[in-house]
Amino acid sequence: MTVAAAERLEIRHVVGVPPDDAFDAWTTPELVEEWWGPHGYRTEVLRLDAVEGGRFSFRMTGPSGATCPMTGTYTKVDRPRLLVFEVADHCVADMPGDVRPPSRPSLVEVRFEGRGESTEIILAQTGLDADYRALANVGWSQSL
Repeated sequence: MTVAAAERLEIRHVVGVPPDDAFDAWTTPELVEEWWGPHGYRTEVLRLDAVEGGRFSFRMTGPSGATCPMTGTYTKVDRPRLLVFEVADHCVADMPGDVRPPSRPSLVEVRFEGRGESTEIILAQTGLDADYRALANVGWSQSL
């Protein structure tokens, strides 16, 4: 199945660390808790098994104090180049009232491409409706 460009969220961001370190920031609970989530959100990692078939479970807290889960399963792990995971539960704490919560899982692919001593992170997410995709774009952009 081909995903139309309008149905795919893609974000690129360069970080000043090598791919191994960037990959670790996505797979080490203490590091994930430092950056995951849009501005004003806190994330607590409850489970993170970054292996193919492994699961993750986060508790996110929005600016209002409302909490929500974010859970999923890793479908591909190729250190330090690629992470692919399916998000089963999308966090909806403090979500604008005119945005519908996701009704199905989405797929996130994160590529780590070395650029000298830096890494370009290329994140692509599919399976989101347009209004939630716009919200996810803001969330990922602020997180990265």
